[in-house]
Amino acid sequence: MLTLEVTALPSRQTTYPLAGYLYYISFYDEYAARIREGLPVPTTAEEQSVGAQEVAPVADAASDVQDVQMAVDEPADSSDEAPSEEQDTELEARLERNAFIRALDAVLADLRQRSDEGKITTPARWRKRAMQPEGTDARAFEEKVLTYIEEHDHSSGEAHAGRIAVPQDLAALLGNGESSDDEALPELAVNDIVLLWGKKGAYLYSEALMANNYAHMLFLTAEDDDLGTFVDQVRNESKIYPRPMAASSFRNPPFLWSVAKAKQLFARTQEAGSFPDIKVTVTSIGQWYFYSDLYLRDAQAKALAEFYGVERQRNP
Repeated sequence: MLTLEVTALPSRQTTYPLAGYLYYISFYDEYAARIREGLPVPTTAEEQSVGAQEVAPVADAASDVQDVQMAVDEPADSSDEAPSEEQDTELEARLERNAFIRALDAVLADLRQRSDEGKITTPARWRKRAMQPEGTDARAFEEKVLTYIEEHDHSSGEAHAGRIAVPQDLAALLGNGESSDDEALPELAVNDIVLLWGKKGAYLYSEALMANNYAHMLFLTAEDDDLGTFVDQVRNESKIYPRPMAASSFRNPPFLWSVAKAKQLFARTQEAGSFPDIKVTVTSIGQWYFYSDLYLRDAQAKALAEFYGVERQRNP
């Protein structure tokens, strides 16, 4: 009976999981078979040279298994971890704000275009044109736009030195490049925007593209305040130019009133007693001119009315 010294076996056991174990068993069986048949037992060096082609695939398999096991045991890269709840909240807030800024940019562009065309804008226009971001309530968007303007530097619509320039739009601020939601979009300037509040709601225009006096006339007309419009216009003509205002001038936009209506409104100022400065002078050919004695003396108003209504017509 053959005996086998375990210590005579070459040390082939490794720490390879499964594949190393199978390789060890295979080598042991081959070694025992050679002893039973009376064949010489190969050394480790001989085995490596003769059976390298057989050993290599097993060793490679063991190495692959070990690599997989090490990959499983290693902690996951923190960069691959799922976003935290705080990060989700920050991303959601940034996406919401960026969507608002883009919508606001469209609102301001439309508002400025209308001002250049001689029109004032109401928030109802944004709702009718569905200018709010997707998934946003239209009225909530209107309130948010008005709040944004009120909380940022904007024009009061009062007289001041110098002319206001039209601020840059979003595309210009981004250098005409494409924007992404990786970063927050810049704030939009509204220093040229005038916000007026009336009985019917808010009215907006760009002071850089529309004269304040004309915008105020549009505002009063939109409010259906004919008496206020009449008084305001007469005072502005007397103060700014200065000159009296012909009754026939109210036939032009934005008033579109007849001469008869202008006379009726003057009569109402006299009845109300609240506008004692509003006066009228009649030219030599019967034309009515209105003025405010806060800014024009009676004699001055009469002379200017005669010049504009009679003399200039004869000598254009």
